[in-house]
Amino acid sequence: MSDATSVSLGGETVKATAAKFTMAAIGFLGTIVFARALGPTGFGGYYLLFSLVKIADRAVNGWGTAVKKRYSEADAPSGELIGSQGLFTLVWMALAVVVAVITSNRLVSYTGLPEAPILFVLLLFAVTLFEPLDLIVQARGRVGASMWTDTLRSVLTFPIQLGLILIGFGAAGMAYGLAAATFLTVPVLWYFVRTRPVAPSRETVASLWSYARYSIPNSFLGQAYDRFDIILLGYLLAPAAAGHYEVALKLTVPATFVTMAASSGLMARVSRRHSEGETLGTDVSNTLSFTSIIAIPMFFGAVAMPERLVVTLFGSEYAAAATLLVGLAAYQIAKTQAGVLTSVLYGIDRPDVNTRISALTLAINVALGVALTLAYGAIGVVVATVVAETLRYALSAVVVKRELSTVVLFPRTFGEQLAAGLVMFAVIVPLERAATIDHWYQLLAIVALGAAVYGLTLAAISRKLRVTIRGVVRSSRLELW
Repeated sequence: MSDATSVSLGGETVKATAAKFTMAAIGFLGTIVFARALGPTGFGGYYLLFSLVKIADRAVNGWGTAVKKRYSEADAPSGELIGSQGLFTLVWMALAVVVAVITSNRLVSYTGLPEAPILFVLLLFAVTLFEPLDLIVQARGRVGASMWTDTLRSVLTFPIQLGLILIGFGAAGMAYGLAAATFLTVPVLWYFVRTRPVAPSRETVASLWSYARYSIPNSFLGQAYDRFDIILLGYLLAPAAAGHYEVALKLTVPATFVTMAASSGLMARVSRRHSEGETLGTDVSNTLSFTSIIAIPMFFGAVAMPERLVVTLFGSEYAAAATLLVGLAAYQIAKTQAGVLTSVLYGIDRPDVNTRISALTLAINVALGVALTLAYGAIGVVVATVVAETLRYALSAVVVKRELSTVVLFPRTFGEQLAAGLVMFAVIVPLERAATIDHWYQLLAIVALGAAVYGLTLAAISRKLRVTIRGVVRSSRLELW
């Protein structure tokens, strides 16, 4: 059986990032179609429901993170670990069904979806089957397989959702479609796991609990932090405000693809090497060098033409989302750096540090978010999130540097990416102001030009990027042979 150190981290990251971009293309097309078809209220209502589902599945995800950590270690009892995950999921789902029945009226009134209780249970069951298996595939170092399976899920989700909406299911069709596609792709993940579940011993459960007692609250805190903005907007303002926020967020999501791909493999790799007493600084520094490589040009692009991006793609009824776009793009830069450091802390068996940092940043986000939203509207919650995420990065950086003194937190490559982003900004701003942009293909042409300028500039000034590309290509060729 392969482990996280027997595969190329760079190669797996490239494969996973390619999968993420494929997913993004499909998901982005779906976002445009569904946002226009359902309007801000219906579109926002679905994402309010989905936000609740993603908070409710955090216990299973947190236990799954503990399983991933132990699974990635040397001499792991793999069958027992998978058996423990199955038992935990069944117990949690039974509790969730009871809660959904008790709170059914509140779910309907909050989301505006009459079928909200049924959709909640169905979606929760789907994601609690999919996500833990996905984490185990990542624990084996197969990040590319994990991400491409998720891409297959996206490929299935879009046509199913579209068909259900066209025949009259409305926003509920998005929930039914996602659940159906998720159930269909669970067997694919199982193909990569192929380990027979075994009833866990007391020693295995105790080992998992020593980690899960931190990873479960971390998972709750992290998801509450990630989805707090949209939940708060739905509560203080309206589902339409949540719809505007979700549109702006969707435009910035590709910024995190490298981080999500690299961090998934890095956590397992760090865990394995840490359990064997090996050095870790090089892997972490290399990941920090490139984790913001997409986030930086997206930020400069958002600053250059926020309203053009939103209105051209989603229509004038989403114009209010333009004011949120720049702030969310800045947030993604901080998130890409902080996400790597969070994965490192998990890998070196310090989930307790992540718990404390998550609790503090969530508290700050809540306090600032409520105050600024009441004072300034939707932009207030975005400002609060930027402040909180910057603090998360700073605190994580201090601890990682203390634990791993050889890590370089501000690699030269990061500065080179900022320089390339500024060159791109200088090129597209006068072009955007002079050009007439009324259709999506005109906007796409300017975006493509900006990406080309950024990529060519970065390749010209960054020797490390050129060396890394050659190394990844070489390892990919070896894998093919």
